[in-house]
Amino acid sequence: MFGLEQFSNTQKVIREGIEANLHFGAQVYISQDSEKLADFAIGKSHPDSIDEKKMLSPDTVLPWMSCSKMLTAVAIAILHERRSLTYDQLVGNILPSFACHGKESITIKHLLTHTSGIRLLPLQWDKLTWEETVAAIAKMPIESDWTPGEKAGYHIGTSWLILGEIVRILDGRPLDQFLQEEILLPLGMKHSGISMTKDLYLNSGLDISGLYRTDTQTPYSSLEKYFDSVNLVRPGASGRGPMKELATFMEMLLYKGSYEGKRLMSERTVEELVTRQREGLLDLTFNKTIDWGLGFMIDSKCHNRSYPYSFGSYCSEETFGHNGNQSSAAYVDPEHDLVVCFVFNGMPGEYEHNKRLKAMNDAIYTDLDLDF
Repeated sequence: MFGLEQFSNTQKVIREGIEANLHFGAQVYISQDSEKLADFAIGKSHPDSIDEKKMLSPDTVLPWMSCSKMLTAVAIAILHERRSLTYDQLVGNILPSFACHGKESITIKHLLTHTSGIRLLPLQWDKLTWEETVAAIAKMPIESDWTPGEKAGYHIGTSWLILGEIVRILDGRPLDQFLQEEILLPLGMKHSGISMTKDLYLNSGLDISGLYRTDTQTPYSSLEKYFDSVNLVRPGASGRGPMKELATFMEMLLYKGSYEGKRLMSERTVEELVTRQREGLLDLTFNKTIDWGLGFMIDSKCHNRSYPYSFGSYCSEETFGHNGNQSSAAYVDPEHDLVVCFVFNGMPGEYEHNKRLKAMNDAIYTDLDLDF
């Protein structure tokens, strides 16, 4: 464990959450000015853990949930840099079956900025192949009274499946393979990915844990089922790995596409991703005005004193990153050369999580003497 002594307020938030049954443990990684400040885990990996083998460690592989969206956005950015696509390109020009039922004018940029208007599609995602899921989304109608780019609302999964399919069509590799070969392995993120077969899960030897619903009387795992690798790939949600490895990805973004001498993208490409591309629009999913880059949430305290899944009270206005459903956060505060990544393994419901999230973010800044 590294950095526990410096982060007393952060520890307190985690331990109070354990006592309140919000979660059973948490994993934290923080760096500033390229220096590791925190790499620790507190608590259990499972509700019934009683021995040290079942305690969370800094190496435990945990789900990232929607923090996964950032990797998919970077995959699209790499293809943009290679001139395989443009952000203003019509999705239907790449996936012709998509251009129907009001979706004809949707562009790649609309998908990345959550302005495409295809938020809701009731599917049994775990029972469909990749091809079946893409086909179902391609056939769905746009939401009524929605002009792409003029309205906004967070898209949980639909648009991200289409972005993953765009990568597959243009590059030839499935998204999980593209991410592994173009991003994760070059950055040394050898225990991270967005797909995992049941065999790998059972026999890899990795310390793999899941998330638990704690908003019920009896906590239960949100990841009880594992499917074939191609079925499990969810470009907006199925990432997993230790927080220290997700932080490596965030540090690459902080340093404009380069990490330890390896350049993944140009500075200009990174700047396009993490600067405001959607500004001042009410998000109809969160019912708050939230700014977005291309797949990245941008600090929006200029619009709202508080809003769901914010990066806290003290981050700078150029802070960018993402959060995972009731569990994780990963962000970069460029003004302070700061990278923060953490995950709680309990999902206590939206209200309790957002209280916990604010407390955690504010505690981290307090421990760093940045609470001003």
